[in-house]
Amino acid sequence: MKKNSVLIELTPLLDVILIMLFFILVQSEGRMGTFYDEVREAFEAEVAIVEAELEAFKAEHADEMDHLRSVGESYDALRIGLEEDTGIILINIITPNRDDLDTRWILIESDSQTTRIDLDWSIPTRERAAVELNTVLARKIQSAGNAVMLVVFRYDSSLMFHGDRRMVENAIHIQRQFNQLVVTELDIRI
Repeated sequence: MKKNSVLIELTPLLDVILIMLFFILVQSEGRMGTFYDEVREAFEAEVAIVEAELEAFKAEHADEMDHLRSVGESYDALRIGLEEDTGIILINIITPNRDDLDTRWILIESDSQTTRIDLDWSIPTRERAAVELNTVLARKIQSAGNAVMLVVFRYDSSLMFHGDRRMVENAIHIQRQFNQLVVTELDIRI
């Protein structure tokens, strides 16, 4: 048998294939550059939107921040007044751990002295706390010797139980019947 000797030249075919691949790569690079520019522009637009929202948020809450600063300054002024024996008594209901609302106490501050009264839900403890609160308030009011006393009741209503607030309000009411008191409540949501 005789072999057919057909000689096929692959060089021109290979040249055509390489030229086509070159054109495809050039077109892909152009598309990638366009895609990159579009993504960059979209990202810059998103950044501008987020920055505008941040500025709007800051503007919206600027009044609240100013209010909190002024309340903090007023509270600091009251603390300084306590150290100077000005006839101011601060009563705070403190919840040190937001996760454990059963652990809380009443702090009574006057004349740079602080009294802490622990609170829980047992009836004997609550009765003992009410008696101690009234006793401490009466003692501080009588020892101050001023004609008019200022009592500031400070609390965070989001972390306070109604029963605790009622206990302090009752103690203040009892002291108000026997003494000249100016009472203010300050709800500070921290």
